[in-house]
Amino acid sequence: LVSFVLLGLAFVFQLITGRPFVPVFYANSVDSDLQVDVILDSAMEAFKTLLTPLALFSTVFRDVVLKGTNEIQVPYYPLETAASKDFDGQYIFDAGTDTQAKTVVIDKRKYQPLSYTSSELRRLGGSFDPEKLGQLKGNKLAEDILADIWSLITNANFGAPVFTGAATDYDVDDVIDIEVAVETAKWPVFPRGMVLKPAYTGGLKKDMNANGGMETYNRDANGALRAFPSIASFNFAASTVVPDNGENLVGFVVYPSAILVAMSPISPAPEVMAELTDYRVQSDDDIGISLASRAWDDPAPAQVPRTIECNYGYGLGEVAALKRIVSA
Repeated sequence: LVSFVLLGLAFVFQLITGRPFVPVFYANSVDSDLQVDVILDSAMEAFKTLLTPLALFSTVFRDVVLKGTNEIQVPYYPLETAASKDFDGQYIFDAGTDTQAKTVVIDKRKYQPLSYTSSELRRLGGSFDPEKLGQLKGNKLAEDILADIWSLITNANFGAPVFTGAATDYDVDDVIDIEVAVETAKWPVFPRGMVLKPAYTGGLKKDMNANGGMETYNRDANGALRAFPSIASFNFAASTVVPDNGENLVGFVVYPSAILVAMSPISPAPEVMAELTDYRVQSDDDIGISLASRAWDDPAPAQVPRTIECNYGYGLGEVAALKRIVSA
């Protein structure tokens, strides 16, 4: 029907003006600012999904732009607490509190570049997918940040591995042995985390499947899905970006105080802000994690370069709160 209407309008136009009707098709009718919003929304969704394993560490995420100082206090609970006291008529409290904290400097900034011209948008037409582009950028940014933070997981920082072996040999019995090791080291029962590369995840799941354990995997007593599956006493997370670190690292078990992480956007300096055509912060309401985006004019190629970036920092916490898993 639409085609017949258009043909009729074209015929009338030609009769009135004596000129042929040439339709103009706009390849991309979505406002560019809305496209940026879609890109940032999808980048944030991919970004926070891949960063889920960071919840196993002591972290502070802020969506308020830092000004004046780039330092954040990251609280954590130490592995051991002071010995219990005998009551002798009065209560005695130690100086300070049970919550410890260390200063983490937000001194890292990774970004993903993003740019396209108006002519590219017209040429790509309906093929341009801002949501897909945002997902790719957010995913890669999260991968690189995780690999950077986990570069701390070395023999020098955390000592000898708790398990050494191939993925085909990794099973539930090994998890139980690791559980015994951390209990001997007096780790609290909650929270303990385990992060593994996919090959080791697969070996573990196959062993569980052979023994009927996959029926309740990642579900609580009521059958509802959990944020983290529970294996033995560990909250479990799989990750494709556990770095080798030159030491055959394939995973680790962790208590949150092992590594302290902070993320927060940092406001550009006034002279930098003056050169920008756009600066915005995209925040996730659930956990407060944020991504920043900045854009500026680049007249030479007739495009507006844009970045999607994250300001973050990290530092060593308690070296006894992490044990490495290596392949050899």
